[in-house]
Amino acid sequence: MKLLLLNQFFHPDHSATAQLATDLAEDLAAAGHQVTALASRGVYLGGAPLPARERHRGVEIVRVRATSLGKASLPRRLADYLTFLVAAAARALTLPRADVVVAMSTPPLVATVGALHHLLRGSRFVYWLQDVYPELAVEFGLVRRGGLAARAFDLVSRWILGRASAVVVLGEAMASRVEAKGVPRRRIHVVPNWADGGAIRPVAPEANAFRREQGLDGKRVVLYSGNMGRAHDLATVLGAARLLREEQDLVFLFVGDGARRAEVEAAARELPSIRLLPYQPRERLAESLSAGDLHVVTQDPATLGLVEPSKLYGILAAGRPVLFVGPAAAEVGATVLREGVGEVVAPGDPPAAAASILRLLGQADELGPRARAAFEARYDRGRAVEVFEAVLRSVREEARP
Repeated sequence: MKLLLLNQFFHPDHSATAQLATDLAEDLAAAGHQVTALASRGVYLGGAPLPARERHRGVEIVRVRATSLGKASLPRRLADYLTFLVAAAARALTLPRADVVVAMSTPPLVATVGALHHLLRGSRFVYWLQDVYPELAVEFGLVRRGGLAARAFDLVSRWILGRASAVVVLGEAMASRVEAKGVPRRRIHVVPNWADGGAIRPVAPEANAFRREQGLDGKRVVLYSGNMGRAHDLATVLGAARLLREEQDLVFLFVGDGARRAEVEAAARELPSIRLLPYQPRERLAESLSAGDLHVVTQDPATLGLVEPSKLYGILAAGRPVLFVGPAAAEVGATVLREGVGEVVAPGDPPAAAASILRLLGQADELGPRARAAFEARYDRGRAVEVFEAVLRSVREEARP
């Protein structure tokens, strides 16, 4: 099968969607498929451009020229989005015809390229949703609810969804959102995001060089790793840190970046127990994720079904318990409760979060192995990609006379 994968970021970028896209492309290429990835020469956090063409583990990477201004402001982000969208649309039509085009949702309208490829080139089109737009933009206050831009955005979104042979979503809450936009349930496939259980494995504290380098030996570490974005409730976690400030051996470690990092930086100036680090290289994820005795994942309830934090699966791979601060109906919350690997606390309740943190730290030796066992049974990269490949094959079979 000839496959074209569209996403703004791809290997060697370290953004979450780039890692997922790269995993999928690598495994499909290893399974014998002919895979081309179309991405930007820019990188998620800005910087020097990547090569225009590259071959990586059997995947042909084609990169288009676009701005790479980074995420420091909305105008910079929009410039990166729009220049990539225009360049990708032009370049996609010059590439050899693919049997199936898989388009992600970064940037929000890049899937129009997949829909156009379907209409003009006859390729089947699979829409791999990580975020639901324009609803997410409305919740973030980037687009006025009920305004002209929101209505136009919604019309385009529904048109894209209507052209898709299949829509891959991350959980049941997201499936319900997509079905409400007019997509028949039979065309919606739930494939949760994943982690690579070979690359991310539990690392014992005494063998963890990252933990030692950061001076964390002898500490109880509550770790938040990943994007500190608008969809994430950090206030509840920071409030819990304030309530636990007298716990002398307790460290709240935040690793990553995002729109709400400034909130964490402000709290760190007040609380010595809060530390910040930048994103860590992918090759050190096993160590960095294992550095936490407990992980915290958060989600703003307003974004239920619009986005699903993908960091959960790396945490499970590292064999660590989870506190989810967010709606229990979210895929993360449902998974944490179903697998018995942590607790769920409602946003806006720092006392409950603080109590849960102390309780889960005391149960880490029991919950950690349970998390790894659940991961190996249901959330490892290989298992998820097999499900995704089955969706692609079914879509390809539908195209045959």
